[in-house]
Amino acid sequence: MPYVIAGLVIAFISRQYSISAIWAEMAKGRAWPLIPLALATYFASLGWVAAADRTVLRGLLPEAETPSYLAIARGKAAAVVLHIVHYALGQGMYATWVARRTRLAAGQAGGLIFYIILSELGSVCLYAALVIGIFRPAVPGAVLPVVLGVALTVVAAVVLVPATRVERFGFLQIWTRVGRKRGLGQLAIRICQHATTTSATWLAARWFGLDIPLTVMLSYMPVILVVASLPINVAGFGAVQGAWLLLTPWAPAERILGFSLVWQAVSALALIVRGAPFLRGVLADIREGKPQTGSTDTVTSSP
Repeated sequence: MPYVIAGLVIAFISRQYSISAIWAEMAKGRAWPLIPLALATYFASLGWVAAADRTVLRGLLPEAETPSYLAIARGKAAAVVLHIVHYALGQGMYATWVARRTRLAAGQAGGLIFYIILSELGSVCLYAALVIGIFRPAVPGAVLPVVLGVALTVVAAVVLVPATRVERFGFLQIWTRVGRKRGLGQLAIRICQHATTTSATWLAARWFGLDIPLTVMLSYMPVILVVASLPINVAGFGAVQGAWLLLTPWAPAERILGFSLVWQAVSALALIVRGAPFLRGVLADIREGKPQTGSTDTVTSSP
């Protein structure tokens, strides 16, 4: 299904806009300065993500059994290389690495990844709602209720689920083990990550030659991030290109699409440079990982 959606969106864009004009904008834009910016952005982003993921894991495991901050950063960086191909591949590798690196059973590791995916979606929606609420951009009227609804649903789950008895189910016990304090804390950390990436994307657009005001970019980028975080894009292409066209009131569509393609390409390069050196070690962790405790065991919560 993601390939079908991506293909339909790309086919629609190619019919509506001149491919040669988009290519000309890509050639005209200043792409080389974006490479060091992308590297700095995604290394900084990794720092935030590793901190958020370790916050979640510390709610599940004792300190002695929780992978270090650097180990989590290494595992995440290697797994995200596969995000370039497809989001599910990267998350699947990360779940496998967590399961083999810790004493979490496979079902519990799957529940952890589900928790992280919802946290990422909820935090980007919460960031979008905050930015749209503050700057009041001319986004479609349905956007704010949608992102606010998703954000509030995730926050409500983080706050309310720990008071239930879902810990009886291995896949869902993550919510009760992490708890409210850690759950809200990791959401706050992820919002910092989104602030980093959106600000860097605005700077990249300026360097490329897009004269879009900061407040406009900060208002629309969360919406683009929401679309980009959905598993309906392939190798970073697809529905997200359609989301970039929200910026057309401030710049020509061909220039915006040209920038989005160049930024996606240099971002993919940065992710490969960041994660490729750790792939062999992470795969070794998966092969030589600790035996799992069994799918029905319960993880002991830690303070």
